[in-house]
Amino acid sequence: MPVKSKTAKKDDNNKPIYKILIGSVIGSVLYFLLIALFSLMALKSSFDSSVYMPAGIVLGGLSAFLGGFITVKPIKEKGVFYGALTGLIQALICASVLFIVNNATAGTGIFILIAVILLCGALGGVAAVNIKKKIKY
Repeated sequence: MPVKSKTAKKDDNNKPIYKILIGSVIGSVLYFLLIALFSLMALKSSFDSSVYMPAGIVLGGLSAFLGGFITVKPIKEKGVFYGALTGLIQALICASVLFIVNNATAGTGIFILIAVILLCGALGGVAAVNIKKKIKY
């Protein structure tokens, strides 16, 4: 049976593009699931229409944070860069779907959503790099 060397671990970390794509897809799917749950809750309890955009921005930030965290956790380096790159890809996915749904019209809310997703993705990457493992005594 071949013995795993240290170079195999380095090769795995040299290709973070797969982890970035997986993190951005997970963040996007999570965003759309959270939006669907919020929409269902809004239909059942008659929210005011002014709540929709802030809720979408908050849910976008939460999903981007988790996407950036998922991306950077196995890599453990360059948290801001990889988290922001994950947020950028997630923002492009979410914005393209929102453009399709809104018949190719963009309001200022979509640009605010993109900025929040980028920022929260970078923060998720920083949190993943800085998290410490608990030492058991």
